[in-house]
Amino acid sequence: MTASSQLSIFLSCGTPHDKSQEDFIAAVEAHLASHNCKPQTVGRSVYSARQPVEAARDLIGTCHGAVVIAFERTRIVSGLERPGSPQQKTIQNESHPTIWNQMEAAMAYAQEIPILSLVQTGLKRQGMLSDRFEWSGIEDDLNPALLATEKFRQTFSEWIVLVRKESERIEDAQIDPEKLKLGPLVKQLSVKQAISLSLVALGAIGSIISVSFKAGLSWREYTDGKPDTPKATILQPQSPSNKTP
Repeated sequence: MTASSQLSIFLSCGTPHDKSQEDFIAAVEAHLASHNCKPQTVGRSVYSARQPVEAARDLIGTCHGAVVIAFERTRIVSGLERPGSPQQKTIQNESHPTIWNQMEAAMAYAQEIPILSLVQTGLKRQGMLSDRFEWSGIEDDLNPALLATEKFRQTFSEWIVLVRKESERIEDAQIDPEKLKLGPLVKQLSVKQAISLSLVALGAIGSIISVSFKAGLSWREYTDGKPDTPKATILQPQSPSNKTP
C-alpha cells in the first residue's frame, strides 16, 4: 500500500435518534479520517438505487476493514422469551441494537476483513456482537471521550495494523503481470533471495549450454559417419547442331 492510498472502512451504524449518538458517530468518522481511512456507510455517505442489503454487501466487498457502532435501538421493558414453553423466561429492561449491526457485521466477517466493534454498555450481546465472537470489540458508554482512552487506543492500533495488511493483500492479488517491471522486483529481494535467484539463473544457463554442446557433438558425429552425398550434376544446355539429320 502506498503512503497516499486511503483505507476504505465500512462503518455500520444505525440512523442516530439523538444528538449524543450523532456526536459519537461523527467523532469516530473524524478519528478514522485522521488515520487515512475513508468511512463508508450505506444511507449516510454512500447511496444506491438498489436495496440496502445488496448495496451494503457490495460496498463491504470493496473495504479493507469494518467498524460496527452498536447503540440501543429497542428496549424491552417487560416481555417473555420462549413463551408457553418449559423454557419460558421473563425479560425485564433488555436492550437491543439495530438488526443492521448484526447483518453488516456478518457480511464483513464473511469477507474476512478486520472488525472493530463498539458496543453501548447494557446491550444484549449476542450473534456478531457477542463477547465470545472472534473480534471481541469494546463495550462502553459510547461518547467521544472513549476515543481518548488507553483501552480504545490499544485496540484501535491493533485493528488498524490488520486493516493495512488486508489492504496490502488485496493490492498484491490485483497486480497485473503485464505491468510488472523487473527492476523494482529485484530491489525488493533480500540478499539471501538474490543469491538464490542468481544460483538458479546460473544453473539454468549452464544446463542450456550443456544441452546445446551435446546436441552439437551428436550432430557432428552423425554427419561425419554418413557416406559422401553425391553432388548434383548440373546439365548444361547444348548448342544446337548445324548437322541435319
